Amino acid sequence: MKKIDKSQILATDYKKWIDSYNKKNKNHPKYSSSNNRYYKDIVGNLLWVQRGLCAYTEMYLCNISEVAKNKWVDGKIINLSNLGALDHYDSTLKTTKGWEWDNFFVIHSDVNSKIKRDKKVNYQLKPDLDNYSPFDFLEYDFRTHYFYPNATKSIKDQNLIKDDILALGLNYQPIIDYRRDTINPIIDEVSLGLLSIVDARKKINKFYTAFEMSLISLELV
Repeated sequence: MKKIDKSQILATDYKKWIDSYNKKNKNHPKYSSSNNRYYKDIVGNLLWVQRGLCAYTEMYLCNISEVAKNKWVDGKIINLSNLGALDHYDSTLKTTKGWEWDNFFVIHSDVNSKIKRDKKVNYQLKPDLDNYSPFDFLEYDFRTHYFYPNATKSIKDQNLIKDDILALGLNYQPIIDYRRDTINPIIDEVSLGLLSIVDARKKINKFYTAFEMSLISLELV
């Protein structure tokens, strides 16, 4: 899970709308999913700051050119296919703050519908938090292609992180196999001296965190 900077607002029309509620500390209108006129703008803006990837698993969702700045007019996206699913990170906020920018991420549709749903989160792995770094909270086992809590954390914190790994679908199949099939061939080329680290990073268009952690654990960087 890469750190995500959500400060770049392209969906300015939506942001003005939601800020008008937040400044008055009013409850948001009932969450209506894709029926809301700002739904696609929110998704498009998130895909831009997430670089076209699922916020949690780093599965590829779209080419970021589809949501680039030239695809926006007056704070609204011109056109957007249905890419991924809009997720409320903390589902308990959905009733009263259902349109909160800080609580939204776009994630893989299967992760959203089969894994995440309304599961409780512990705010250990919220990728837009100021203190979040995947290397502080996570470790990656290149042999199994599973994420685990960082062993330097306290047992209490490791348990909280483990729960969030499960809730966010980081080790959900078949994503584990997708990671293996993406990362292994590139790591093999690096290990054999056929590919430089610089060129290897250029070949990766998803699973960045798992790839970087693999390089570190194999002492290739």
